[in-house]
Amino acid sequence: MADSCANVSRPAPAGYTSSTTYSRPLVQGNWVWLPSLSSVGLTGLPPLWGFVTPGTADALQLQTPDAQGNYTNGQTMSLLGISALCGNTQAFVIRQTSHGIQTGCE
Repeated sequence: MADSCANVSRPAPAGYTSSTTYSRPLVQGNWVWLPSLSSVGLTGLPPLWGFVTPGTADALQLQTPDAQGNYTNGQTMSLLGISALCGNTQAFVIRQTSHGIQTGCE
């Protein structure tokens, strides 16, 4: 649901426990708390914040900011899909893989 970006350093919502139930998805800006998607039938998701890419069906359904936009001008749903890290470039060959932004380049 979050395309290819999860924020593992952002803290969980106040009061969250593994047994917390949600009546609707918890959205803050362009981020959705993944366990809250159980309210729409998606269960077993990890306790992480997932990025909702503008211009996608998910953004429209969740009514996130810039839901009509698209950071990649419609070329990909991956947040970094058109970056130097995802092409067959020198940046891809020598990039580090243990810190910073990582991507699966979908």
